Amino acid sequence: MSNLFVVEIDPREKSIKKVEFNEDTLGLEDLYASLDCTMVERVGLYGDIDLWIDEEGMLNNASERIGYFNIGEYQFVGKGLICLSDDVGETIPMTEELADYVLDNFNIQV
Repeated sequence: MSNLFVVEIDPREKSIKKVEFNEDTLGLEDLYASLDCTMVERVGLYGDIDLWIDEEGMLNNASERIGYFNIGEYQFVGKGLICLSDDVGETIPMTEELADYVLDNFNIQV
């Protein structure tokens, strides 16, 4: 099995990076742990590429505390994870080549 990755966006650290993920799917607990939250929301970006964010990130002026980032004209609060969804709706990591493509071509600003 080749290495699998997610793209992690961390506005507090001002970082956008690919992170190796050694499982075939990302479960809810994986998302909670990676995003440091207890409620997540999926945002479809392009085709089967999804962004997972903290669902409560925009509440209670959290942007001042946990930071925000932009993808194109859209703003999100807190950490974000870019992953894929498969044919049955499971959240899955991506190949290294696709993670590099996301890093090189998506207009992500922290």
